[in-house]
Amino acid sequence: MFQISKLRNAVVLIAAVIIPIIIVYAEAEQDSGNRIACFPLMEIDNDQTLDSAFCQSKGCIYDDAGENVKCYLPLDGSKSYGYQHNSTVNAGDGTYIEHQLQRRQDTPSLYGGDYEKVKFKVTFYGDKMLRFTFYQDGSSIENNQPPVGLNLPIPTAPSDTSDYIVKISDSIEGGPFDFVIRRRSTDQIILDTKLGGLTIAKQFLMISFALPSEHLYGIGENTHDSFAHNMNYKMHPIFARDQPPGDGEMNLYGSHPFYMVSEDDGSSHGVFLFNSHAIDVTTLPYPGLTYRTIGGGLDFFVFLGPKPEDVVKQYTGVIGRTMMPAYWSLGFQISRYGYTGTNDIREVVERTHNAGIPQDVQYADIDHMDNQADFTLGPTFLDLPEFVKEQAVGGLRFIPILDPAINTEKTNIDYPTHTNAMLAGAYITWFNDTLQPNSDCSAFPDDCQPLDNVMLGYVWPDGRTAFPDFFKNETQVWWKKEMKTFHDLLPYDGIWIDMNEPAAFDTNKEKPFNYPPDKHPWNLICPVNEWDDPPYITLSASRSDTNRLSDKTICMVGRQGQNDEHLHYAVHNLYGWSQTKPTYEGLQAATGKRGVVITRSTFPSSGKHAGHWLGDNTSRWKDLHSSIIGSLEFNLFGIPYIGADICGFFVNSTEQLCERWMELGAFYPFARNHNSLGTDPQDPAIWPSVASASRTALNIRYRLLPYLYTLFYHSHTSGSTVVRPLYHEYPTDVRAKSIDGQFFWGPALLISPVLTENTTQLGAYLPADTWYDYYTGKKEETSGTDVTWNTPLDKINLHVRGGYILPQQLEALNTKLSRQNNFTMIVALNSDKAAAGDLFWDDGETIDTISTKQYHYIRFSYTETIVNGVAIEGVLNMQVQVNTSSSNGLEYLKMDSALIYGLEKSPKSINAGIFDFADTKVANLFNLARPMTSNWEVVLTF
Repeated sequence: MFQISKLRNAVVLIAAVIIPIIIVYAEAEQDSGNRIACFPLMEIDNDQTLDSAFCQSKGCIYDDAGENVKCYLPLDGSKSYGYQHNSTVNAGDGTYIEHQLQRRQDTPSLYGGDYEKVKFKVTFYGDKMLRFTFYQDGSSIENNQPPVGLNLPIPTAPSDTSDYIVKISDSIEGGPFDFVIRRRSTDQIILDTKLGGLTIAKQFLMISFALPSEHLYGIGENTHDSFAHNMNYKMHPIFARDQPPGDGEMNLYGSHPFYMVSEDDGSSHGVFLFNSHAIDVTTLPYPGLTYRTIGGGLDFFVFLGPKPEDVVKQYTGVIGRTMMPAYWSLGFQISRYGYTGTNDIREVVERTHNAGIPQDVQYADIDHMDNQADFTLGPTFLDLPEFVKEQAVGGLRFIPILDPAINTEKTNIDYPTHTNAMLAGAYITWFNDTLQPNSDCSAFPDDCQPLDNVMLGYVWPDGRTAFPDFFKNETQVWWKKEMKTFHDLLPYDGIWIDMNEPAAFDTNKEKPFNYPPDKHPWNLICPVNEWDDPPYITLSASRSDTNRLSDKTICMVGRQGQNDEHLHYAVHNLYGWSQTKPTYEGLQAATGKRGVVITRSTFPSSGKHAGHWLGDNTSRWKDLHSSIIGSLEFNLFGIPYIGADICGFFVNSTEQLCERWMELGAFYPFARNHNSLGTDPQDPAIWPSVASASRTALNIRYRLLPYLYTLFYHSHTSGSTVVRPLYHEYPTDVRAKSIDGQFFWGPALLISPVLTENTTQLGAYLPADTWYDYYTGKKEETSGTDVTWNTPLDKINLHVRGGYILPQQLEALNTKLSRQNNFTMIVALNSDKAAAGDLFWDDGETIDTISTKQYHYIRFSYTETIVNGVAIEGVLNMQVQVNTSSSNGLEYLKMDSALIYGLEKSPKSINAGIFDFADTKVANLFNLARPMTSNWEVVLTF
């Protein structure tokens, strides 16, 4: 990380670095998909100054006929560009390998500031995980790290049977440096740096890997048209930005430099770049990847899996497991930007209830505030607290929004939030007096910064805003106190934090788009400096209106940290992350309950404290599909509490689109209907057809909540995904690797929505296995092939996988009511006529029930006894494996019924309840009345 203490009194300006080194270049060769662009942003912008003379003057090769890359590093890059061995290997105690590297003398400088001496270190963490790092000689790995704690195991030498082999090029002094990691069992390359391009400089770092397969997933948060990446030289920017999802490769709200590759034999591995600076990642058809970043270190963790779910578990074991959401937060939620008062909210809640549509949570966007100022109520929302208290009696929960930007000029009411922040020293400040614009607004009205050394911008409030620095302890204390005071006024149950990239409107332009027209134009104007205008500006800045990193956010020369130790340049991608933990802690302190936090900007480990929604999408069919891609990706990123704005945020939704979206949204882990100011209402009771489809889909969701809640228990404790792609369950199925229009809840429930307009015949894929229609229990006749299902507008396709038991509970209008209902289950038999499942149950809202063992954990199983090839008995079994003495309601409930799918013949008798048997080979056991807190068996005699 860049240390401000070294630079505080310096004026930092951009300096041109001219290095008169011209190497002998080769003629252009045929593009084999492994070209590393010397100046990728110039190529993307079709910059005419990037010609043969300019390219070759930098020691690069120019190909005027190149379709994707014209100016690129020599293909034998490891021989002419990069680093070479400079010292003997330090093998340590077997837990690490370290090399001293020297920059090659014939290597041109692409962006200046190259470090001549670099250290390369590989650290081993046993047989399934390793780390490799490049850093400047004389520095340390720690100096380059983001200020984010990781859960690292003690370094351990790998065994002779470890999953990986690391091969470093011969350490002959002067020899070119590269290395490769292979999977021991297959000798398959995991990554190989022989492609070249290694660069370690002050503000430009680059490395390229050859990959074993084109089946690449992850890398975010940005827009992707498919879950499996397009490998044809696509550059994906990673830089937190107030950017709605759209078309093309756009950087969105968070930073997640993690990817997974599915290898040819079905094994998977993952790679995580631990860096919080702006990053560009380019896919190569070879296949491969090129990373470019503007600071920090090249610090990579490699996870060997080998199963896809193993990779996610290993990754989340390092960054931290997801929080355990409150049970009610898995219910359906309604929001919108555009409520004019409490009465609008009341009308939505009433029409939803009258339509028989379940609802657990109601939101309020910034409309509820007094002129968009945090922790206030506007004049038409003064009765909101009474409404929230009234609705809480029946089980409806409430979540308001909070933005980080604080109004510093609020005049119509007393605003202690800002006063208290100033007393606490809570705000981000300018780097130094030299870089701070003049404070005299009478002399410099266009860009003055009048509040001491506090950096001011403009967002939603009707005054200049300051931005809390959540890296400071004092800021966290102030924020939690404000949350508690607000909760005393408005008894909320969860918190929604938005605009925390952080967003600042139209920075570096004359004025923000929403600036009061009767005021003299003013805006935050960032001075020209090496941090706001680095030599390599990144794709994010290149695509912005101002070509600056500070576009739509604050200046990179902000000063942050408990001891002013961070430049905003280095921790910009951590702003939302830094706000999330104190918000989660403040929520729990204010409410005394678990609650839930939803955040827009995220970073690896944000899932420990919050869920995420996929941002300000648009009401169009493409975004309906993209919501599945985003949900799958965030499950890879360790944030499984994820969903999109159902029916779309921007633009009026059509009735058919909203009907299909409500059906899909019923199976988002985070299921919320939300739309924008100026659009028509789209809560599901608006259209009768949408209300009907929503009621059906959401009732199924509520019935399945015990299964979904148990999936979150496993995610919280072991790191598994909640929503997962098909290839996670069928890693050797090549067809499954490209599927992103269908997905699983856990391992057992396959969800296949319609994603195109005017479609009632859905083409889908069923992996080779045993499958049952959720609605009828009928076994699918074919699998391992494409299928077509009749799917009318009011239906979403659901299939249960053989071999699994899904615990269910009778649905109700909210979870307060449904949690009082008895249980049922689906028992879906596999080809061995067996099935298993489990149930996690606690009171749904107490903090830390898992660590304090205040829960029940139950295992279910079904097996048959076979004699001479004939089933004579089937046993449905329940075993309570963790039993709490604290009351959580389970002691009053029963297992009331069970559906057994795939039973070959009707039982003659059962030892509990009664049954019937259908010709679809479904047995319905009912009136079982089995207790939920003690072991039991139901025996079927054939």
